[in-house]
Amino acid sequence: MNETNGTYWNEASGDEAEPTWARPRGQVTLADNRICIGRVGAPPQQEATSSQFAFWVPAEVVVEDTQLVTCESEVAGRRFTYYAIIDGVRRRSRERDMSSGATEADGDLTYQPAFTVDGTTYAIASVLRIDPPVLTPPRERSQVLLAGEAEAKIAYGGDEIKNSLAVGLVKNGGDRTAGPGLIDLDYLLGANGGHMNVNGSAGRGTKSSLLLHINYLLLQKAREQKRARPSDPNRLRIVPIILNVKNFDLFYIDKPNREYNPAEHLADWQALGIEAPTPFEKVTYLAAQQSNTNLPIPTGRLGNDLLPYSWSLGDVIANGLLSYLFAETDANDVNFGALVLDIENLLTDERILPDGTATRSLRAGILPAQNFQGLLEWVDGQVGAGENERRLRSHHGATWRKLYRRLLKTVYESGGVLRRNDMAGNPLRVTRSDTSDPIVIDISALAAQPEMQRFVVATILRQLVEARTGTKAVRGLVYLVTLDELNRFAPRGARDSITQLVEMVAAEMRSQGIILLGAQQQASKVSEKVIENAAIRVLGRTGGLELGTTPWRFLSQSAQRKAERLPLNEKLLIQDNFREPMHVRVPFPAWAMNPREVGSTNAIRNAVDTDLAEIIDH
Repeated sequence: MNETNGTYWNEASGDEAEPTWARPRGQVTLADNRICIGRVGAPPQQEATSSQFAFWVPAEVVVEDTQLVTCESEVAGRRFTYYAIIDGVRRRSRERDMSSGATEADGDLTYQPAFTVDGTTYAIASVLRIDPPVLTPPRERSQVLLAGEAEAKIAYGGDEIKNSLAVGLVKNGGDRTAGPGLIDLDYLLGANGGHMNVNGSAGRGTKSSLLLHINYLLLQKAREQKRARPSDPNRLRIVPIILNVKNFDLFYIDKPNREYNPAEHLADWQALGIEAPTPFEKVTYLAAQQSNTNLPIPTGRLGNDLLPYSWSLGDVIANGLLSYLFAETDANDVNFGALVLDIENLLTDERILPDGTATRSLRAGILPAQNFQGLLEWVDGQVGAGENERRLRSHHGATWRKLYRRLLKTVYESGGVLRRNDMAGNPLRVTRSDTSDPIVIDISALAAQPEMQRFVVATILRQLVEARTGTKAVRGLVYLVTLDELNRFAPRGARDSITQLVEMVAAEMRSQGIILLGAQQQASKVSEKVIENAAIRVLGRTGGLELGTTPWRFLSQSAQRKAERLPLNEKLLIQDNFREPMHVRVPFPAWAMNPREVGSTNAIRNAVDTDLAEIIDH
């Protein structure tokens, strides 16, 4: 390149050329309107692979973590498109070490050199997909282009999903998104897998918020299909069963969220196909029945839409639940477990109906009274009887005494959930024949009796298993069981009957339409079988110690770094066909997630006082 009288020309072609200082230093718009922001490089220590490559960008281009890009590269005469996400942006100067700059300025922070040599900004990108599929890296100098909604859909396989659900907006840099993020409902609802598991730190992982969001979206989809083809036996049918495990936070999901601002939040919902999000409708709320009344415990809700739940001995026997009443330590005692099973068999009168279904009831003539008090008296009598005088002679007296102590403690500490003197209770009945509005069941009030919490969960799962494996199971019906704090109900290493029931649901019941939407703070504390059987896993903000445990070792370092600093409204979605987690922003809920989002503290206090007044009146 030579210069004469201020004119530049190219020596090879003889054409006038643009001066070097006048060349573009920013992004370039190509003829097809795509935007090129960089070119692939592969120097030592940053070699390109089929899963990761680096690219440099000019001085005027800004690239960000989580930004989506594509790279078109010709390899052996074939053209391949690489879809990737930026995992890190770095800046490298030409100085050999940090002291070079300090030496040049002689320690003077105001010094500006007459001539400067700029460094280079480059980014590291993890490959999400290669089209057509090939396991080879892109070549140096290949153009790197900004990706948009269409490319984001291809990157995460959305173009191949036949049964999809948009759950959030794909992150594409700091404050931009690249259209809806799709999950495959065949993975979630049982066709190719089942269940969703969410992990996140307390208060910062917003686990319940996401699971309610999934319930809402699936309900919307089921209702759309019902309107479009009401007689189709294969349409989606959804029954949301939501367990409330903290305070009464989920007892307000039918109320508008006062922090929801359409001007700020509506656009995210509309991007998912929801034109006007509303709170949940016609929610059924259930809470534990009080000991000496027929009323549920006070929850803070106004009105008469709250129902009690409880079980009499007859209810327990009729539903085969007796073994679920006892703690894990008792269940691991073989002699104790055998005695409980023998008593359950003795007390159960089972009959087969003409249609082949079985019914169970409490057998008459054995207990002095057909209730828990009668069972306590009968067991006490067996403890005091001689070995040859007992109804069940093959069990040692010490085992009978242990049963009496455990049964007495369980019944008296149940808080009314077990009706000691009543012949009938108000057992939970959660089965439905078609799409249903949400059923919210509180177990937070039983926090002081963890055995009762686990018993309530077991009764729900047992009821669903029997309904879905019977001859009258409704085709297409899916029960969504939303349960936080999974570590309480299926702890790692436990072998009690309730843990085994949860594991059985996770491993075997997804094809029968029982889907577990589970959550916990630490997946490392939950049964491996439950975690491994979740076809879709989600990370909210999670601590580094947890991310270093076995369940998360498959994550790349960049994904772990993201998980440690995720904002409340962002999640990482992990599905089998994602090479890297999908980073999405979840829309702000239109329903209240706790009483503070509904009204003032005084309003909530007045609601509780009203419930107490109703109890006193009764």
